[in-house]
Amino acid sequence: MAHEIVWTAGAEADLLRIYEQVGDHDLAIKVLREPLKRVLSLLREYPALGSKVHGTQRIRRLLTGPGKRFGIFYVAEVRRIMIHALIDMRQDPELLRLRLNDL
Repeated sequence: MAHEIVWTAGAEADLLRIYEQVGDHDLAIKVLREPLKRVLSLLREYPALGSKVHGTQRIRRLLTGPGKRFGIFYVAEVRRIMIHALIDMRQDPELLRLRLNDL
């Protein structure tokens, strides 16, 4: 059974911020939209696909995009996948940890 993908407000804000950083519409599609679409399609069918995030109970992470530079942080529920964050992984690990503590 395919799971429904649900984006939290925070994850939607992350997505918009990344699109704004990329700027160029065609580049944004190549860099993020198409890889994200493929990963989410897999995630719908295989919710345990992502690796568990160390120090959390339920959060999982999948990497996507060129060089696997974007991390999708989610929680798999019975019938849906809650996307909590979409983060550019090329930043200070401490900032990533702080962001994940908010989830």
